[in-house]
Amino acid sequence: MTDAAQPPAEPSWTDMANPTPPRQRRRGLLAGVAVAVLVVAALGIGAVLGQADSDEPAATSVAASPRSSCSAYSVDANTGAVVCKAPGAADVINQAPSPVPSSASPLRAPVILECRLGDDLLATSSLEVPTDAKGRPDFTEVWQVKPKKYSCDAGIIIPETPLEKAAHATSKYDDLDIGTLYTICAEVDPTDPYAETGFKASPEQIREINAALTLCSNHPLAGKWRKSVQRGKVDADLEAQGRIFGAGTFLVGKEIKAGTYVTTDVDGCYWERQNRNGIIDNNFITAARRVQVTIRSTDYAFHSERCGEWRPA
Repeated sequence: MTDAAQPPAEPSWTDMANPTPPRQRRRGLLAGVAVAVLVVAALGIGAVLGQADSDEPAATSVAASPRSSCSAYSVDANTGAVVCKAPGAADVINQAPSPVPSSASPLRAPVILECRLGDDLLATSSLEVPTDAKGRPDFTEVWQVKPKKYSCDAGIIIPETPLEKAAHATSKYDDLDIGTLYTICAEVDPTDPYAETGFKASPEQIREINAALTLCSNHPLAGKWRKSVQRGKVDADLEAQGRIFGAGTFLVGKEIKAGTYVTTDVDGCYWERQNRNGIIDNNFITAARRVQVTIRSTDYAFHSERCGEWRPA
């Protein structure tokens, strides 16, 4: 009787054709990992060297920590990372440039004027005054239809552009509405009082005309307006000196200057020179084209009624 077949014995490590003990496999695995680490490190060094060769300043470190030797930091606008700040680098790097406003963008919406262009007082036309990129209103198209004096209405206009604010400051208006200035600039009428020959603007009118010229310096009547302003300034200076005055009683040497004065086109004019004791000279003129009087420096006061404006002879 033969013995039953025995199962083959388990092979030992020495009997195997390619013995590879478990410890040797682990070492091989560790060696592979070490090689991979060296490759990654080499790639990282190459990237740093490549970045150093670029023209743009870059952060010297990809991370900032309390143990870092960095003395200043930058923020990467793309990633939000805080990195060491390179010499000459900005506080925020990789930041997109700020958009530059378009030079064609106006500073305010066009101003709409309602103007009566015909004989019908109820019929109006809407005229547009655009504003260029520098804030200057353009009345060119409005001037082509030549609106008459007091025929346009601009409504209430609050100053928005620097030019409008400068015009308002010149006008010294009590409120912020410069609609009147837009109306003055829009209208082109030869009968405009400001454009009349010989017109002398009052101090208030001087301010208003200069304010309008701030908005529309090239107005068709600008030259005549400026002459009215100049004549008005001459009178304003004389009035401030006490050499132009009207009805009333004025102290000589304090409120008015001594000298020879004239007035024109009078009707029922009465004047008198006074000393401290009373009247020293007087006259009543029923009607005259021209009246002249000399006020002496020794006079105490001068009084007149219904004589109009006295001016230096």
